[in-house]
Amino acid sequence: MELVRSVIVFYVIVLILITVNNVTTSGSKQEARLLSYMIPEARDLKRALGLNEDSYLNFTELTTKYGYKSEEHTVTTEDGYILTIFKILSKCDDNSSQSYPILLMHGLIDSSDVFIVAGAEFGLGYVLARNCYDVWAVNHRGNTYSRRHISLDPDKDIQFWDYTFDEHGNFDLPASIDYILQLTGKQKLFYMGHSQGTTNFFVMSSLKPEYNKKIQLSIHLAPVAWMTHMNSPVPRALALNSRQVKEILDAAGLRELLAKHQLTHFLTEILCHFAPDAVCGMTYTLSTGLQPGSIKPKLISVAFGHLLSGTSTKNLLHFAQLIVSKKFKRFDEGLDGNMKRYNTRKPPLYNVSQITSPVVLMSARNDLLSNLKDVETLTSKLPNLVENYIVPIRKWSHVNYVYDERAQEYVNPKILEYLKRYNV
Repeated sequence: MELVRSVIVFYVIVLILITVNNVTTSGSKQEARLLSYMIPEARDLKRALGLNEDSYLNFTELTTKYGYKSEEHTVTTEDGYILTIFKILSKCDDNSSQSYPILLMHGLIDSSDVFIVAGAEFGLGYVLARNCYDVWAVNHRGNTYSRRHISLDPDKDIQFWDYTFDEHGNFDLPASIDYILQLTGKQKLFYMGHSQGTTNFFVMSSLKPEYNKKIQLSIHLAPVAWMTHMNSPVPRALALNSRQVKEILDAAGLRELLAKHQLTHFLTEILCHFAPDAVCGMTYTLSTGLQPGSIKPKLISVAFGHLLSGTSTKNLLHFAQLIVSKKFKRFDEGLDGNMKRYNTRKPPLYNVSQITSPVVLMSARNDLLSNLKDVETLTSKLPNLVENYIVPIRKWSHVNYVYDERAQEYVNPKILEYLKRYNV
């Protein structure tokens, strides 16, 4: 146990130091250029090092490579954030107009890429497009594709990072849903989220229940709401020491963490190429419950090339509050902040009984971040639960849904079955 704690502390310190290095050097254009690797020279370096190009190609480049047409759209939220949405066009042009569009929402420190990096055979975005659905992959505020605002500069204005998954659900999702429905002329859509992408939906449908009428069906992979029994060691250790962690981050002036343009990501990508199982596979095992060997090393290295797409420190603190409080509630701003924002001394709970649209949950026995007991708490409060499908593989974990080839046998057919049933 002491060894695990030491590793956790060391890892956190390294991440903070690297991120601080990014912050302190950002004032120099030359140094910032060296630290940024979302530039052509960096791709040349990665190519020279032998990295799989799938680890650094962007969404539209990947879809083009694998023979799928895609489009890039932008939508501006009510509070000024500019989001990027990618559309994968249905492979069945004659039939796609008869189907509801599908909105995909990624998880924490991730992006829309998570739904395609597994490749054309079993990447969920491709699977859906092959089955005649138009796929809309949304990127929430602050990640690598949605790091823009009509007036705030993410590199200069700390107000840009004043958000959590509460704003994802309260602003980002409604704006995205309205945009997709307006563009397609449909009255409803299918929603599908992974990890925090499920949290965003639970927040939206609780705070803005009028959006239930715009959802034909929602499917949630590794649902996250209550985190009472969450037993991933790193998040739990950080949550229990969140006050000290916040003090360190505030002292360093950090509002953005684990972003793709930071040196943290570059080093992670290199490490995952040369030691995918020993370094990155083990990271997944400790944090999500991934069984070693269940995902091919090549795919692990590609996945980590797209992971660490950025989030706010406040968002991470919100999850820490859920873990410590054992409640699914809005962000605790402190007594004065709560009175100003909510007009209550304590932050209100999310009322998931307001979610009246049909809901399918997909959960797993070995998911360290979405514990079955917490999922049961959620199921007991949902008024229109269709099914809580537990993947029948004992060691299935939080990330197997999107990276494991066996999803083609145990997950994707179930998804397609429900989409077909509700496509009326």
